[in-house]
Amino acid sequence: MYKTKKIISCFALCVLIFSLCACGEKSSDNAAIYGETIAGLEDNELFAIVDTNASSPVLLVTSQVYDDRLGNQAALNCEVYYLVDKEVKNVGTIESMGTAYPISYDETGIYAASGHAMQRFEIEESGALKLAESILEQSDESGNATYTMEKGDETKTITEEEYYTTFEKYSDATIVSFSYGASDAGNSGA
Repeated sequence: MYKTKKIISCFALCVLIFSLCACGEKSSDNAAIYGETIAGLEDNELFAIVDTNASSPVLLVTSQVYDDRLGNQAALNCEVYYLVDKEVKNVGTIESMGTAYPISYDETGIYAASGHAMQRFEIEESGALKLAESILEQSDESGNATYTMEKGDETKTITEEEYYTTFEKYSDATIVSFSYGASDAGNSGA
């Protein structure tokens, strides 16, 4: 049984590498960076490779997806993998709250959100996953809302308009569409 699984894993890795190479130079770079990690995923794990603020593409892995009815296999949480010191490492987890707020990304980072908050994560030059920006809406017992923004080491109160303008970054970001193996690699967001 072990030998059969090893043969299938090697075959899957070869198919993945050839499929990604057929998609162009960028995909062959992705295969060179993440091919072994993707080949080692569990049967129930899906992945996406996304371009963000980082100098290299970022690998996102999840085991729970849902159809967002826009053609994406979206997720509420994912593990983040990145090339650090010539080795692919799990650098953290990102989690959204509720199917209305799937994990998303743009050229500035990876987003998570809820009905009253939004976070934008970046990959630092060191390869560390960092919370770059966070906004939060809170209400007191009378229903009066206050809005705060955390950026770096600074936390400040912002206006409702500033809150919604910042939240718009999440709304404009691309939903991460996760996929299984090489057959879906063209849909992985890269």
